Amino acid sequence: MSHPFTWVPAEEQRHASRDPVPPPALEFPPELTVSALCGREVFTATGDIPWLWPTCPDCDRTTRELVGAPPRHDADEGDAR
Repeated sequence: MSHPFTWVPAEEQRHASRDPVPPPALEFPPELTVSALCGREVFTATGDIPWLWPTCPDCDRTTRELVGAPPRHDADEGDAR
């Protein structure tokens, strides 16, 4: 299923962005500044470890609203991993 955003590891969290991914890639290249759904401009990272970083709670909340998913149960505690 396609979503109107792309997940991107950046600045020690997993963020989401509506910025277009440069073709022909399926994810953002490293060291690119993108606009995250939390309102921050973030510097992208790549590799296996960055994908394990915790999810930005504001990006998580916004992506769930965009796709009509319910909020996380642990979101009240500020832990949207």
